[in-house]
Amino acid sequence: MRSKIKTFISINLLILSILIACSNQPNIVYAQSNGDSLTADVNYRFQEFSNFSTTQFNTNHIKISLPGSKWNVTNLELNITDIKLGEEVKSIEEADKSFKSVYKGVRGYGVQLNITEDITLIGVQIFGYLFGTTYSSVYVQINGYNQVNHRPNATIYGNPGPINISTTPGWYVQKFPEPISLSKGYYYLVVNGSEYKSYDNSDHNWAYNASGSIHTNLYTSKYISGVWLDDVMGEPFSHKLIQRTDQSFDPEAINMTIKVDDTIYTINNSSPGSGKVQISNVNIPLNQTDVVFPVYHNRTIELMFNVSYDLKLENHFTSPGTIEIAETHDNYWSVTPILAPEFNNYSVKFNFPSKWFDVSLLRNEVNITGLVDVNHVENYIYISNSFISEGDSWEITASSSKKDFNLDVSRTEFYPGQELKFFIATPVLEGNYTFVLTDTYETQINITTKLIPPESNSFAYTFPSNALDGSYKVFVYWLNGTDAGIVTQVFTVILPEVIDWAMIIGIVIIVGLSSAVTVSSVVLAKRNKKKKIAAKEKIMNKFMDILNLNYVIIIEKKSSLNIYDQAFTEKKFNSTLVSGFLEAIRSFGLDISTSEEHSQTIKLEYQNSKILMSDFKHFRLIFIMKDLPSPQFYEIIDDLSLEIEEKYGIYLKEFKGNLQPFEGIESLLRTHMGTTFLYPLKLTGTGKMKIAPTEKSLINKAITIMKKNRLDYFYVTQLIREITFDSKEIEALYSLIIKRIFNPFIL
Repeated sequence: MRSKIKTFISINLLILSILIACSNQPNIVYAQSNGDSLTADVNYRFQEFSNFSTTQFNTNHIKISLPGSKWNVTNLELNITDIKLGEEVKSIEEADKSFKSVYKGVRGYGVQLNITEDITLIGVQIFGYLFGTTYSSVYVQINGYNQVNHRPNATIYGNPGPINISTTPGWYVQKFPEPISLSKGYYYLVVNGSEYKSYDNSDHNWAYNASGSIHTNLYTSKYISGVWLDDVMGEPFSHKLIQRTDQSFDPEAINMTIKVDDTIYTINNSSPGSGKVQISNVNIPLNQTDVVFPVYHNRTIELMFNVSYDLKLENHFTSPGTIEIAETHDNYWSVTPILAPEFNNYSVKFNFPSKWFDVSLLRNEVNITGLVDVNHVENYIYISNSFISEGDSWEITASSSKKDFNLDVSRTEFYPGQELKFFIATPVLEGNYTFVLTDTYETQINITTKLIPPESNSFAYTFPSNALDGSYKVFVYWLNGTDAGIVTQVFTVILPEVIDWAMIIGIVIIVGLSSAVTVSSVVLAKRNKKKKIAAKEKIMNKFMDILNLNYVIIIEKKSSLNIYDQAFTEKKFNSTLVSGFLEAIRSFGLDISTSEEHSQTIKLEYQNSKILMSDFKHFRLIFIMKDLPSPQFYEIIDDLSLEIEEKYGIYLKEFKGNLQPFEGIESLLRTHMGTTFLYPLKLTGTGKMKIAPTEKSLINKAITIMKKNRLDYFYVTQLIREITFDSKEIEALYSLIIKRIFNPFIL
């Protein structure tokens, strides 16, 4: 019986000890981040303006040709000059069935031209055909008129053109190489075969009107043996003139208009033979590089004119930018447009939100705000052409006050595994929301974004079952493109008080047991108290180790180059020289084990500093401290080394001088060593928060230090110089940081 009782007691003592051990969690001192902010990408709309001018000659329409299709026409000014009839075909003598031949016997024929007004002769048409195969050059030309014998004279106007004719009778167009200007008067149209070859048996046949011509007063001539002779008067050869008259027209006299964007505009007289039209306040999208505006009039013959036009162009473009939203300062906006002038008189306008202030314009990183038009009444920046050059870099910066909004929070304390849920309080601002949750180490553990509406105004997060106890902070950022704000809320995770339930169970068990169990319980309680004292001592050691730390240097072993360094003291130092000096010492006589599975650490003392060098696979850790650390610091070095190797081992193995992959090492130092206690801090107001006496003492000490140094910040290490910290002061310091009374200061 006695044996059974002992066994029962032993089992219950074992259960009790397990419950007590499980409930005995160590307290943790949490680090603080450098600051909390959100930088978001936003787009901004700009207006760009430009002028484009050019001239067209001898055209019957207006064609705008641009190198790009992005522009809209807002104003159009046209100046039209030399308005004349276009090309026309004027019939002088129609065809008949009779023909005369230019051949090697008769080497030319001509017919008198009676030009009744000044014209530009483009060409002629003659009715005829070719018989046989020709080997000779035959030309069509305009000769002068001999007033005495009514024959062609030696003057040739313009350049002759080779005859265009084939074996089928018909009208054939004869174009001169260049248009020929002819004044009012008499001339001769000549088919010139003076170069006919003696062996050429072909005939160039030209129709003439043997009877019934209305031009009975027109002379004709033939060319024989190098001399022009009279032919038959009143029987002219068939011909038509392709001409333009030199008569100018006023646009209003011929009802001249232009069609722009489906609207008809009248072209008004400006000077004889010229006109003008101005079209303002339009918005014509070009959508292509070439745009044609047709011109209309009441003449049956096409008009030709010269036109010069001046376009005012406008375009909208989107430029990238950013907004930084932070708890500690106003919203900061930045825009970086690319200004690329394409045409003359290029300028840009940016309409900024009315809530922006401290608006600045930088060109090539030089502030030129005072030189440009910044209008704070109508809220725009106008950059004229004189300030814009190809290749310049531009930035517009501004600040705005944070927009206030609130959270609807029903509770602030949670156990691991429970759901944290809150709402945006009404009235809900429309826009983009970003929910950021940081843990007790101020590491981001959740980021959620929402567009409200249409999404709901609630945010939720479930704490994991192994969540650490302590304060978790929520940052909710709001942005609508022109305005922004932030609200924060601290939530607390509490671990279940398992130890109390263990005690209750233990008491129940002990009541039913003998006095021997009572004695055992007392022993266990003493052990529990010792564990708590040891945990508190461990926290003190970790905190003092942090305060002892001056520098951290990490070296890639093969190259002996620094991949990361950080100073935690006001004294500046050259990390490269320091690491080189220590490397030389190590190489001289303090060689480290070649094991690559665990870190190997040696200690050095130099003047008033204690130096630890720890090797691990591809890198070497160097810690420069005021005093040697506690034994648990070496365990931290091992854990830190393992995680550096895990996250950066691949970059260290292939290291060629690029330091960018190692920027995240600072986060590992904060996590493993709590180095954020060594960052500069600033003091903010306490508001209505309750302040404990120990906290108040630390606040006063910080104020004294800042006044003495004439600075807006202080270091924890400055507090430690004159007072000896105990656990209460450490807890008070941590509490002030959690309450945001001691805040990070960005140097």
